[in-house]
Amino acid sequence: MARWRLLEPGADAVSGLSLAAGVDPLCARVLANRGVAAEEVAGFLSPSLGAVRVPEEDAWQVAARRVARAVRDGERIGVFGDYDADGLTSAAVLYLALSRYTKNLTVGLPTRQTGYGLLEPYVRDLFAEGVDLLVTADCGISNRKEVELAASLGMDVILTDHHIPPDDPPESPPATAILDPKLWDPEDPLAGVGVAWKLAWAVAKELGDPDGRRHVGGLLDLVAIGTIVDIAPLVGDNRTLAAVGLKHANRALRSGSIRPGVGALAKVAGVRGELDEGDLGWKLGPRLNSIGRIKHPRPALDLLLTQDQKEAFRIAWLLNQLNSERQQRTRRAVEEALALVDPEQDFKVVVVEEGSGGGLAGLVAGRVAGATGRPAAILSRRADGSYGGSARAGETDVDVHGALYEVRHLLGEWGGHRKAAGLSVKPGGFDAFVDGVNRAVGAQRETDPEVFDPAVEVDAVVPLESVSNGTLDWLERLAPFGSGNYRPVFVSEGLRVLSSRQLWEGMNLLTLEGEVRAKLAGPEGVVPSGLFDAAYNVRRNDYTGGLELEMVDWRA
Repeated sequence: MARWRLLEPGADAVSGLSLAAGVDPLCARVLANRGVAAEEVAGFLSPSLGAVRVPEEDAWQVAARRVARAVRDGERIGVFGDYDADGLTSAAVLYLALSRYTKNLTVGLPTRQTGYGLLEPYVRDLFAEGVDLLVTADCGISNRKEVELAASLGMDVILTDHHIPPDDPPESPPATAILDPKLWDPEDPLAGVGVAWKLAWAVAKELGDPDGRRHVGGLLDLVAIGTIVDIAPLVGDNRTLAAVGLKHANRALRSGSIRPGVGALAKVAGVRGELDEGDLGWKLGPRLNSIGRIKHPRPALDLLLTQDQKEAFRIAWLLNQLNSERQQRTRRAVEEALALVDPEQDFKVVVVEEGSGGGLAGLVAGRVAGATGRPAAILSRRADGSYGGSARAGETDVDVHGALYEVRHLLGEWGGHRKAAGLSVKPGGFDAFVDGVNRAVGAQRETDPEVFDPAVEVDAVVPLESVSNGTLDWLERLAPFGSGNYRPVFVSEGLRVLSSRQLWEGMNLLTLEGEVRAKLAGPEGVVPSGLFDAAYNVRRNDYTGGLELEMVDWRA
């Protein structure tokens, strides 16, 4: 049973927000809990592109001018992305934006077998294709040597990335421009696809395209997908781009003009009605990611680029099939990994056989972290004695990137975020790595004793009868929900179950006093008896359109 922590915003902040936004006090309290100031509330509730920060740093202008020169001079531009949804959408955004101005354009992607990032083999492949200007998408900030190699081969390089820079990031020169917002603001949460989109925007302005704003705005459906699937914090520009992108996608869905690949993927994934952040994160995202975990990710990129409806459905069904295969492989790999977990470790480091982790390492690490309540890394041993894989924080508050930073002298290529990272351990360094990351996590626990078991943050304690359809109306204006803007959690006391039935394995549907419906995860029949208190989210039922609770936790 999790601990509950009631958030306590200042009374003045709540009343000020209520007056500024013209919303009821409960909505104002939720906004105050998210740190929304009175002058920001209108933009938060009604996001618009006018609020997106203009890319003003010198690097953006240098990059835009270099791309514009390549367009005017007919140089060959190579876009290089990643095999996950953020990297795929980043590459698609740049390719679609630039293809408006030039046909001398190619796009490349990495494979799990060779590895993530702008590695030497990819640089040489792009050079062999005659690329003059190389533009990365969601990668490159950790590839100093490869940028130097590209420059030595005569290619200019523009990096667009959003990962935490290493101690020795690429320099400019030899790179023409390095667009990673974390270089000038370590707290900037912009997703990789957001960086790519801002470059596309800057290029359209540099070229003086009178219709550039509309064209770049038409790519926001891809920005929403990449941002939400990458679990980027939905604050600031990320929130605006994701919200506007979802509105754009749903407008196109209603008019029948949705991007063929997005529409096809939504249909094969079983999306009903309009798309929301849950559909992107739990239905479209896994299908885009699945192929890159098993084989070459190119079909997923082709899906985002194609204008052919038949081709879109062909690829969408392929991705759907591969996602099912990925789910089966993941289940087996998680079972194997959990059998190898060391109960004494605070950072679970599990070595699996070569090939059994592979592109599933991140997923398996996340599941192991979830099952053990500890951060986890899934690694496999390579022929040269090194180890490679992925690490995840799970539901803990552990800073995975920070823990790995403490043992960076033992690592080869590595990088990522606070909650997730890819890594390789140098030959001969494995035991020291395990000891080091566990000491680092232990130090985090000393600083924050709750780091493994963060409390459920409760927005308000409210009577159940006060949660009405009116609550849904304003609640939905706070969407999209996700990292950095979690769906509000309310607590109601003295509840009672009138009846229950199993919806599907692992999910019960309860009817509470007052005829309120609620979903509760768990085995059939394991539901509260007698009076109980519950922490829950409020949602709209997909079928009836009415209010429904989703239990987060409960106690007698």
